[in-house]
Amino acid sequence: MKNVTIALDDETHHRARIRAAELGTSLSALVKDYLRQLADAPLSATGVREMPMPYTALPGGITGPVVPKSAAKNKKPRQPGALRGKIWVADDFDEWPEGFLDAFYGEDTEAARNWYK
Repeated sequence: MKNVTIALDDETHHRARIRAAELGTSLSALVKDYLRQLADAPLSATGVREMPMPYTALPGGITGPVVPKSAAKNKKPRQPGALRGKIWVADDFDEWPEGFLDAFYGEDTEAARNWYK
């Protein structure tokens, strides 16, 4: 058996490891399976090998990294009051920009149309 070294950017490596975990296998096994399928595929008429795509996209157009449910289950729940004194709130937080609440409640006023400018 031969070992092969490949270079991947961090994002690709992270997403591939997550996909392998979702499929219940290792990244090495995924690459090995892909290369085996690529090597075994017959040549097409144009001389370019067809690449089989056994893994489909996530449903609903989901993009980006997917966190397995098992990872969330292993986290310790945050204790009540754990962030007390660690969160800073601006002194003028009690004032809303003019027109913001009108826009929030769907009122068609001049201030609501211009609150974000």
